Amino acid sequence: MKVLRQVGDIDLNEGDLMAKGLYNLYNNETKQVSLWFDEEVKNAMMKLPEDIFLEVARVHLEYAKSLV
Repeated sequence: MKVLRQVGDIDLNEGDLMAKGLYNLYNNETKQVSLWFDEEVKNAMMKLPEDIFLEVARVHLEYAKSLV
């Protein structure tokens, strides 16, 4: 995977191989990973200020955690 943006402990990643064209978030501290999302969401996240990016990432990661 390729890291497109890193803010604090959170990476915004671009998938490869079968996940090509998909993106996710990864928390390097807690090892949490989000669900995959599309380019539209990725583009919006790339434009967010750092504080808002972290809040949106937290929501994505918590949602993914709630599904297990």
